[in-house]
Amino acid sequence: MYFYQAFGLSIHSELALPELTATTNAAADVVIRLGKINHPRPESEATTSYCHAIGAGALCSWNELGNFWVQDGREVIIDERSLSSAAAADEELIRLLLLGPVTAILLYQRGFLSLHASAVAHHSAAVAFMGAKGEGKSTLAASLYAQGDCFLADDIVALGGSRVGECHKALTVLPGFPQFKLWPDAAASALGDDPDRLPRLTSGYDKRARRIIDGFSQAPVPLKQLYVLGEGPVPAIKRLSVREGLIQVMSHSYMARFGRKFLHGSETIRHMRQCTKLVEQVPIYALERPSSLASVSEIAQLVHQQLLEE
Repeated sequence: MYFYQAFGLSIHSELALPELTATTNAAADVVIRLGKINHPRPESEATTSYCHAIGAGALCSWNELGNFWVQDGREVIIDERSLSSAAAADEELIRLLLLGPVTAILLYQRGFLSLHASAVAHHSAAVAFMGAKGEGKSTLAASLYAQGDCFLADDIVALGGSRVGECHKALTVLPGFPQFKLWPDAAASALGDDPDRLPRLTSGYDKRARRIIDGFSQAPVPLKQLYVLGEGPVPAIKRLSVREGLIQVMSHSYMARFGRKFLHGSETIRHMRQCTKLVEQVPIYALERPSSLASVSEIAQLVHQQLLEE
């Protein structure tokens, strides 16, 4: 058994997860184990991926890649047959799924609001960046990290104080795990890395894993500002109205990816309340900039300047 911590949780895992921060044998909040899943995927579901809530659990399945059962925010079962199959022999791919959408579902089951975003801490204040795929969330966060900010999370930003019953608590960014996921040119531009020296996230996929050795925050940090990335001719920051911000937060919440397979009935109401609390507590800005990597450092300085002014 391996012992890790991530998102404020103590994790015991039968599968080695080198991306996470190793820790001592504390009482487990989450157990990850190999086993058999007793909830087969419906034969009528012919899509490449299938993620669906089933009672207090959720089944996540990817064709020829892996099957996962997430139970009550406390347990993840990885189908033994997934690891033994030829197509899923790449353990890095299993970990990529486990530490991405499977973890997001587990955090959702534990009541957290999670955003599809990246976050850093600047002088004890967290800033997070949301945006569509390819908008440069990780790249901008990496550039800010290169300029001295602490790294908090990449891809999944989980918010402490967002659970039901915590309406009076300030929202904080929970530290994820110390790794950026960057395209080769972004790793070179934002961090000055030689991408050929960085491991691929998985074979056949050009994105690289960039481990953070120093400058990773181990404690939650209050969320100061939230930015929605978009493309524009010149760098510009505009404050969004509460309504505009709510639309952006709801569309960029991680669970919005799964739609009504998770968010329906009372769950929709809970999700709406969580998103509303966020836009009421934290200012949200549209951050437009040219798509060129040459402008990333300038944009990072613009964000720092705004933080200092406020």
